[in-house]
Amino acid sequence: MEHWEIAFTGNWPPLLVGVGVALAVLLAWAFYRPGARELAPRAWRSLLALRTLAVIIIGAFLLQPVLRLTRTEARQGSVAVLMDVSESMGIRDTADDRTRLEAATELLTGQAQAMLERLRRAGEVRLFSFGALTAELTDAARLPELRPAQKATALGEALKEVAAQVGRGGLSGIVLLTDGVSTRGDDPEEVARSLSVPVFPVGLGGRVAERGRFHDVGIVRVPQGPRFIVNNRATVKVELAHVGLARFTAAERELKLRLLDGEEEVAVETVRLPREDGTLERELSFVPRRVGIHRLRAAVDALADETVAENNARLFTVVVTDPRIRVLIVEGVVRSEYRFLRRVLESDPNLEVASVVKLSGKRFLAQGVAPGVDLSRGLPARPEDYEKFDVVILGDIAREEFTGVQLEYLKEFVNAGGALLALGGYHAFGAGGYADSALADVLPVTMGGERDGHVEKAFVPVLTAAGREHLIFEGCGEFFERLRARPTLDGANKVTGTKPGAHALAVHPQERAGERPMPVVAVQSYGAGRAMALTADTTWKWKFQIEAEGMDSPYYRFWRQSVRWLADRAETEPTPDQLVRAWAARVEYEPGEPVALKARVRGRDGEPEERATVQVDVAFPIPIKTVSPDGEEAVQNGTTVRLEPLPLSLGEYQLTYEPPAGGLYHATASAVLDGDELGRDRFEFVVGQAASEFDKVDMAEEVLRSVAHESGGLYYTLATAGKIPEELQLRRGLVAHRREVSLWNAPWFFAVFLLFVTAEWVVRKRRGLN
Repeated sequence: MEHWEIAFTGNWPPLLVGVGVALAVLLAWAFYRPGARELAPRAWRSLLALRTLAVIIIGAFLLQPVLRLTRTEARQGSVAVLMDVSESMGIRDTADDRTRLEAATELLTGQAQAMLERLRRAGEVRLFSFGALTAELTDAARLPELRPAQKATALGEALKEVAAQVGRGGLSGIVLLTDGVSTRGDDPEEVARSLSVPVFPVGLGGRVAERGRFHDVGIVRVPQGPRFIVNNRATVKVELAHVGLARFTAAERELKLRLLDGEEEVAVETVRLPREDGTLERELSFVPRRVGIHRLRAAVDALADETVAENNARLFTVVVTDPRIRVLIVEGVVRSEYRFLRRVLESDPNLEVASVVKLSGKRFLAQGVAPGVDLSRGLPARPEDYEKFDVVILGDIAREEFTGVQLEYLKEFVNAGGALLALGGYHAFGAGGYADSALADVLPVTMGGERDGHVEKAFVPVLTAAGREHLIFEGCGEFFERLRARPTLDGANKVTGTKPGAHALAVHPQERAGERPMPVVAVQSYGAGRAMALTADTTWKWKFQIEAEGMDSPYYRFWRQSVRWLADRAETEPTPDQLVRAWAARVEYEPGEPVALKARVRGRDGEPEERATVQVDVAFPIPIKTVSPDGEEAVQNGTTVRLEPLPLSLGEYQLTYEPPAGGLYHATASAVLDGDELGRDRFEFVVGQAASEFDKVDMAEEVLRSVAHESGGLYYTLATAGKIPEELQLRRGLVAHRREVSLWNAPWFFAVFLLFVTAEWVVRKRRGLN
């Protein structure tokens, strides 16, 4: 037996297209009407008819008509019963205050209906449960043990999987017991259209909001991936919906709205709900203390005897960052110390380096990142321009290159929380004229004047007790104290001592400043900021002196730790000795959107490494069922992917990855070079704002009716579901085969349109019309 039907699959509403076609025909009539007296009635009507037919074809193109053919044939088949076990099936809104799942179980196994036993009379019955995953139930006696525990409903995928597992040819029908709310995966209506198997949905639940006894408060909207700065106040907006509170007292309508990071409550506010149904928005403020991706939870207290308490909490993702440290280097001459320092700082992914170097006269050359401020005189000329930087490094440049106002601004910058690092050189410290400048108060060392001079002989700096414990020299002590090839410096600026309250971290082994050793590295706090003095200018030699002995140099570590201490970012990741850094290009992705996984790798020498093998272990947010090429099924909790090196990049690797589901992914990257693991790095990313099982508490009756219609089945309620066995008995052995023929994009469709348009043109030309 065969039958057919025409359906429209376009996005344009048929009524709107019909109105548009009617208006176009009316315009055509108005266009040809003035010439009707000059034409024979037959010619006038022909022109109008041809234009009308062309317009109708355009309207049909917008509606995108398809021809659906259904052929049924007699064949013995089995029946599949799908039981929804997602969390929303735990809502108590059926008769006798039962949950939706309890009502479904009673329908199948209870004495009143005993539908399962009656279905078996129509043929073989196979039982399945579904939610996020679909599983076959081999023992019907265990149906009462099912619990509504799965956190997602993949209705379309369940229909496809059961049809494939049982076999479309051997399946005479699918009985679907569900509330119809699909929260992930394929569109169930589209799947039903392609099944060639009739589906008989049984709608469980109801429109609970229409019942007088229903009262509910829930969180309906939370932020989508906001970014906050660590140790700074952050504010999130939460929207609540409330219904059925007219009979509650003012005290009962007063609830606590909480914001939780894990189990820690970070914010709380009292919310007073009105009697009338509606929504309201509240703000919660907190101070994030840890860098990274946080899964926060907004939760509101439940009402007394609340029907659906599961929507009282909602998870969302926030990203807490410690922004890049912005560094400005001001140098008087292009020297080795400047070139190597700039290189090591620019190789750090958490630093943003701008630099200016003096040319002839009063001209400066800008290099590195453009900060968006005027640096034509070396230092910023306006106090607000210092807001673009966290750390300023002064190199071998004399005080006379700047105005007194510029140095006062720099002093105020440090006092307000910025940082200053002064390097040695022939035009630095006292020799550079800074002893009587505004910076004399800021620096941690005292200076005599321009006659201070320099120490010209090479030496190995000696760490003080404070230096061995300080972050700047963390992990560097053994290079200065225990190794045979210790790092030397080719001289230093002479200074007259360390200021009270300052700390000398490294000193000269012979030179004295009064009764104490002359400081080489010294630090101090100044106002809300920090200052550091390094009186030498040949630290770049540390890299080669130590590496020549086949050991790792302290050079990179020393400078990265120095900048982090100055900027008060001791906790910033990655740490200076972290050789592998990995991340996702973005933190949040839309469902179905590919994710760009990236990594940057350095070798043991601190240089970019392009020969490593980089792998990322990705942990899924939920178990994912897979099918191997030989048909074997398995459940995976994660996967491993390999990143490929980017051409012409400095140690960067990348891969485009397609995540299989929505949720929070945990990833661990590792890099191996010649059998040596260089390191690991962990990161996270989120795919989609996963729909909650309780975003929609009403049964999706329209969806279930459409699934039944598209598949050739019938829709039932709990009250009428007892008729399903009889319907299947009538259809016993009948298997439907469906196919869909697209009409709107067929070649003949376009040919007919051209025929009408061409015919109209020919008639008009013959009649002498324009």
